Amino acid sequence: MSTDGAVAQVARLQAQDVGDLVQRLERGMSSVGPHDAALMNQHLLDALDQGDYRRFLVWPPQNPVAALYVAPNASAIPAGDPVAAAALAEPLERSAWRVLIGDAPLTASLAKSAPVPLFRRGPRVREQRFMVLRHPQKMPIRGLRRAGLRDVEAVTDFACRLHEEDLMGPAISRTARAAVRVRMMEAMTRSGIWIVERQGVPVAKIDLSVCSDRRGAQIAGVYVLPEWRNQGIAASAVSEIAAQLLARGLPGVTLHVRSDNAAARRAYETAGFEDIAPLVLALR
Repeated sequence: MSTDGAVAQVARLQAQDVGDLVQRLERGMSSVGPHDAALMNQHLLDALDQGDYRRFLVWPPQNPVAALYVAPNASAIPAGDPVAAAALAEPLERSAWRVLIGDAPLTASLAKSAPVPLFRRGPRVREQRFMVLRHPQKMPIRGLRRAGLRDVEAVTDFACRLHEEDLMGPAISRTARAAVRVRMMEAMTRSGIWIVERQGVPVAKIDLSVCSDRRGAQIAGVYVLPEWRNQGIAASAVSEIAAQLLARGLPGVTLHVRSDNAAARRAYETAGFEDIAPLVLALR
């Protein structure tokens, strides 16, 4: 592993060390037990499986206890011992991250270390709950199907609404909406988007942020139109999608949800998800 700039004892991951880091992530480097560690770290493990090791930093170089992955979309995902925050803070800041999410102890420390520019607020930090499903409930759902190109405008609209309702930032402008549309089209081809229809009209969408036969899947972007809420659509849809994924042999299906979103947490628990641990999400 090579030292990263002037930051003492922070190293950029080298190809020959990937196997060691994979083993550490699979059995630990998080606040959850070994049984859940691989699913907690599924984004990091999936990136390593795909050969994206050059975007990883580790601390310390020998026998690392923490890792930091900065994805191409400027999302940063740390994992490991919170004592690493002091060493990882500077390289994290140089990455120009926009979304920071990970195991609560280390991520909270990193978010606190972020500098606050003059006349601007610091990162918005909130707690998420990390949930895991291994045995889905049998919940019938009608009108669930994979989204296609004819659904692009509907799922783009749902994504823009979710961005605002989930407190991810201000309402998306008309100009920015075009970028969301591109992202939705990419998601359709990469990991898939599902919609729920009623009378031939989309009323809900569900995305996957990762889908790996080896690492499992993560459900994301769940949105139900307000007039169709409280009818069990979200619980039934995520349960059926998870059942389909697990039937393929995936080791588990995960998601994370705002701690204060009681309705969503109840829906996911109804679907069979178990609340495993807190995550911290920081936005700027």
